[in-house]
Amino acid sequence: MRATDAPSEIESHRPTRLLKIEADGDSWKRSIKPKIRLMGRRLERAGFRPGNHVHVTCVAPGVIELRSDDSLMLNETKQSSPAHIKQPF
Repeated sequence: MRATDAPSEIESHRPTRLLKIEADGDSWKRSIKPKIRLMGRRLERAGFRPGNHVHVTCVAPGVIELRSDDSLMLNETKQSSPAHIKQPF
């Protein structure tokens, strides 16, 4: 295997979990839609908090990306405040 084929360290340490896509709706009215439920510590560890809004993007068929505005703002704040500048307080 070439070095370019190897997964990066970040990708190899990503925890994965198999979730079932549930059927949601009324079968008599033939209005069944797919549903995925995400909750718990995985979301909390990933930076999602109760009350936050999430942007859901379909990147490709079978691939969904979730982004929280609050997490994006937190990352920008960390990057914009350099650690080498000494704060007086």
